[in-house]
Amino acid sequence: MDRLTAMQVFRAVVEEGSFAGGARQLGLSNGMVSKQISRLEVELGVRLLMRTTRSLQLTAEGEHYLAGACRVLNDLQALEDSLGERQGEVRGRLKMSAPMDFSIQCLMPALAHFRQTYPYVELDLRLEDRHVDLMAEDYDLVIRAGALSDSSLIARRLAGTQVGVYASPGYLAENGTPEVPEDLAHHRCLNYTQQREGPVWSFMVDGRPRKIRLSPTFSCDSGRGLVEAAAQGIGITCKPDFLVANDVANGRLVPLLVDYWCAPVDIHLVYAERDMQPARLRALIEVLCEHFARIGHTMMPDVLATSSTAVRDTTAVNDAGQNDLSPLEAVKPGLRP
Repeated sequence: MDRLTAMQVFRAVVEEGSFAGGARQLGLSNGMVSKQISRLEVELGVRLLMRTTRSLQLTAEGEHYLAGACRVLNDLQALEDSLGERQGEVRGRLKMSAPMDFSIQCLMPALAHFRQTYPYVELDLRLEDRHVDLMAEDYDLVIRAGALSDSSLIARRLAGTQVGVYASPGYLAENGTPEVPEDLAHHRCLNYTQQREGPVWSFMVDGRPRKIRLSPTFSCDSGRGLVEAAAQGIGITCKPDFLVANDVANGRLVPLLVDYWCAPVDIHLVYAERDMQPARLRALIEVLCEHFARIGHTMMPDVLATSSTAVRDTTAVNDAGQNDLSPLEAVKPGLRP
């Protein structure tokens, strides 16, 4: 059997979490993928995957073989790409992970420009709000919001955003406007189910943290879904300004607790250090950094910048986010280079 093809099939199945997903990624039939994995296991004399009706799980041997197979495939890809680079071409495959709402709202124009500039690069973008393992899952680049843990990975700041509390005019007319964070306990607050700490919004007043544990009446795993729920008067949401900017601009949402503005959150590009970084990865990093440096805070409507004038020396931060949102230096709201 073609061992390199088998390695590619094995990697695709693990990446997608199923034989069907691996088949879709590679454009093969489910039966062909299943045969490739079975033959590979027979030739290696070990079980690589534990199969159930609902899931696949790597065995210890499978984890070991996957790591080696990824190195072989990546080295081969780098070798082939280097030949093209010698002729001035940038080509190859990039696997990238980014938060869903940020990507849909802010990232796609930059990726469209990258595609136009480098048409021979295949970009595999995964939109997910979980904290992916860049090395173990064989990602070339990930975008993360909030504080970064210490690691051997390289991080470059891409932009910044702020998190705030918002509700619709109709909701406020019916239920009143919260004046202090404690008032939220008596309001219908919307819960983002991807949050690690559950329905907790934490504020800082005069430099001291103040956490409010909420009793949400509505939960959703989509940030954009919660913004729309708030605009429809279902309750109060706590979200980054790039996600609510248009709704604030057209009057569907109103900023609340402006004396307790959320601390800005940095958004980073994260990637592994390599002796020879592929030209396609360097190109993508350059395009993304240049794009966000160029737009700066101009993506945000003026209404949000105007709202920030009411901010004094108190700050609030939603620290229950999936992406480890943490307080940073106070600046105006909006994406900033």
